[in-house]
Amino acid sequence: MCGIIGYIGKKRAAPILFDSLKKLEYRGYDSVGIASINGDAEIEIKKGAGRIEAVNERMNFLSVNGSIGIGHTRWATHGGVEDKNAHPFLSCNGRFALVHNGILENYLELKEDLVKKGHTFTSDTDTEILVHLVEEEVKNNGEKDLVKIISDLTKIAKGAYTFLLLDAKDHIIYAFRKDSPIIIGIGEDELFASSDITSFLEHTNKVIILENNQLAVLKEKYTIYDTQTGKEVKQKITTIDWTTEQASKTGFPHFMLKEIFEEVEISKHSLEQDSLKLNGMIEVLSKAKKVFFLGSGTSFRACLLASIYFAKIAKKHFMPILGSEYKTYQNLVDKDTVIFAISQSGETADVLQGITLAKAKGARVVSLINVIGSTIMRESDQYLTLNSGPEIAVASTKAFISQVLILTLLAFGVADRLKEGREHLYEVVRKLESIMNQSDSIAMLSKDVLNKNDLYLIGRGVSFPIAMEGELKIKEIAYIHADALAGGELKHHTLALIEPGVTCIALVPNDDTKDDMINNIMQIKARGGEIIGISSEHLELFDHYIPIPKVHLEPLLMIPVLQLISYYLSVIRGNDPDFPRNLAKSVTVL
Repeated sequence: MCGIIGYIGKKRAAPILFDSLKKLEYRGYDSVGIASINGDAEIEIKKGAGRIEAVNERMNFLSVNGSIGIGHTRWATHGGVEDKNAHPFLSCNGRFALVHNGILENYLELKEDLVKKGHTFTSDTDTEILVHLVEEEVKNNGEKDLVKIISDLTKIAKGAYTFLLLDAKDHIIYAFRKDSPIIIGIGEDELFASSDITSFLEHTNKVIILENNQLAVLKEKYTIYDTQTGKEVKQKITTIDWTTEQASKTGFPHFMLKEIFEEVEISKHSLEQDSLKLNGMIEVLSKAKKVFFLGSGTSFRACLLASIYFAKIAKKHFMPILGSEYKTYQNLVDKDTVIFAISQSGETADVLQGITLAKAKGARVVSLINVIGSTIMRESDQYLTLNSGPEIAVASTKAFISQVLILTLLAFGVADRLKEGREHLYEVVRKLESIMNQSDSIAMLSKDVLNKNDLYLIGRGVSFPIAMEGELKIKEIAYIHADALAGGELKHHTLALIEPGVTCIALVPNDDTKDDMINNIMQIKARGGEIIGISSEHLELFDHYIPIPKVHLEPLLMIPVLQLISYYLSVIRGNDPDFPRNLAKSVTVL
């Protein structure tokens, strides 16, 4: 959700913070701000509600001096979208500034106590309480070690809160992590702290990923402490192999379109899994008595698709569960259970909560993630990576197709048909470029036929969760009401809404669902509905046709078609597909 960045070095902090915050825009935000220690050893803050460029026009972020500072993009949880609720927040005495990601559960109780002690609050946020807590503890304990003070307050404050604290007196940034990611970047005579590697990737690819309840003290050098024990800890430095080019638009008008076109290349990388890790995962899934797929949003659609392919290919019953609904099913989990967590970011809060509850019951956890070093990766007994590179657009595209390819490969592996599975999946990968070559015609169809207030999508078998993912994308970025359903469900409810002019996208692969899908299309046509068919065969029933190549796993080629439709519908309707309203990339609050 919120984006966090901190910098300390020999360069001016403000331009670096400003540029880094623009790279964090994809996380979703409604306000932005920076704080830096100026030449008078005072903290200067510039912040406001709105997009970064708009707030900068009002506040002139680049005018702030100093070589140490922190910045933040806020996604509102406590307090409205107003200038006063933007981060950073300043202590009463002006010594400390703080930015925060997460939720402070007992903030009202703490605020009441701090007000009684004379503290003045300028916002309606839970975040501001943290900076006043630090100030109060310093006042009560003199110049006691701030590491100890921060460690103590983390035992008082309840909830999930990752923060950066800027100390104007000692010119230090304190970076604390609890239940939301914070990464330390180690450059040449400079240090970074951020919620996302991409924010400082152009400066360094050497990182330390803080664990829960760890505190990094950044000055000329860095030191890391465990706040539970108070002891200094040593953390491994990881080299990230993403390039700055991977994280830029490289000529595309939006990150989302770039990432859809990247599927042609990254799909190959997704299938290039380490054989030991892949076979180890296949063995775990083959021997498990119970397997539950756990995911949210787009990743849950991948879970649902995987459950169908494991049933069809491997004859295994693996149950998909929404991350936010895990508690409903937790009594089914025991030591003989494998939880298969799927998350692009590796930080999805409700999936992490499910993992924690499952591990408490002795379950084994495996995962499929895109971000090396993410919390879900570290909480897993085994994991595979998507190998998709950074995904910047809020709407997941290339990560979804990577998830689907790898999960399908695992299904073939559990069926002891791994070689056959690779052949079929590489056939899909080779045909992806032919889908991208239809981009212009899909754009025209989106403009002339699909730009309506209501759309329906139908599919059967594996095509059904793909239709669900298409529905999600259309709603997410085009703000059109869309409804996906299994074709056979039409007669149970949605036929009541079909009338002349109603548009339906029909997914008709050349598989065992084809005849039933034709029957469903006829039901729609009989009531005057208009059919856009996605298929390898042009049926007379189609009013409009989007062709896909004939391959063994045809439904997978429908994924980029629906992604392109949602993208063009978003642009046609004047939206920004990279930053859908009210949504964020990494969902780190429950």
